[in-house]
Amino acid sequence: MSLERSISRSWYAKVGWTWCLAPLLMVTAPIVKRKRRQFLAQRKQLSYQSRLPVVVVGNITVGGTGKSPMVIALANLLKQQGYRPGIVTRGHKRDSNQAILVAEHSAASEVGDEPLMLQRRTGCPVAVSAKRADAVQTLETLPDVDIIISDDGLQHYAMDRDLEVVMVDAERGLGNHMLLPVGPLREPAQRLDEADFVFAIGKPAPVMTRTPSYHGALHLANILHIASAKQSLPLAALAQRAWLVVAGIGNPKRFVSTLQDQGLPATADTRFFADHHAYQRSDLDSSCSILMTEKDAVKVESFAKPTDDWWYVAAELELPEEFVRAFMARLKDVIQQKTQKHE
Repeated sequence: MSLERSISRSWYAKVGWTWCLAPLLMVTAPIVKRKRRQFLAQRKQLSYQSRLPVVVVGNITVGGTGKSPMVIALANLLKQQGYRPGIVTRGHKRDSNQAILVAEHSAASEVGDEPLMLQRRTGCPVAVSAKRADAVQTLETLPDVDIIISDDGLQHYAMDRDLEVVMVDAERGLGNHMLLPVGPLREPAQRLDEADFVFAIGKPAPVMTRTPSYHGALHLANILHIASAKQSLPLAALAQRAWLVVAGIGNPKRFVSTLQDQGLPATADTRFFADHHAYQRSDLDSSCSILMTEKDAVKVESFAKPTDDWWYVAAELELPEEFVRAFMARLKDVIQQKTQKHE
């Protein structure tokens, strides 16, 4: 077992070995609390104030909670409502830290795997930078952007925000409810009370919060060939082939569980890599049927061959009507306030 998986298992166990790191909380906890306190007291001096509404989709835990599906869902919702959203993201493990706009044919090594996937799935302008405020300013120069969605960045206080949607893992919750490194929390659990919305994929979040909490289903579309975009398989193929499921994402078990709900046998082989893993051809077996996430596929497509039996499945998050109504009402209030402020 890798160290990363051992740590994660400890965080989400009743009693894990990471509790022996508790003395470190005397250092980390004050830093986390001071950072949040300074932001609230001096946000105009510490944070970039965009003239456009900024919606942050983030989490307070380490690992995958479904931020990307929510970003895609919100972008599509806003487009349906007549808005012109743009997306900002950090772009993990890219070659440069400079702010850059993602193009449809950008390389994942240049812009990052998630930004490339988000651009292709939404058709929205996507700006990438380690400093999200720089990415926000890049989008502000575009005439066709009137609202900004930040993929992650809840703790990136150099970027101010108008709305916060916090994603929570419906299965694992907040683990042992302890801050890093003892537990998976980037901020105390009480931080959920200060967000605008809490959202879990699949079923209600197993957490207590005063913030309105919602949940929605993640639906799989068809299965697409990585090297030949015109080739596709129905979801029924999940039960008809001997698949090797490959994933380099924050919570691969949720991906596998979603596949199993659609017919993948529980006995299917799996191979997991670290989040944002930089794939090489040697990582994958060209002699078997491989199924992966869309985020993984954008990093594999550069060396995938039409003869490879390698596929990916795209997922779509269904937003419940009550969330849509509450979100759009809150957004309209934000837009009105910003309009009055800049008049």
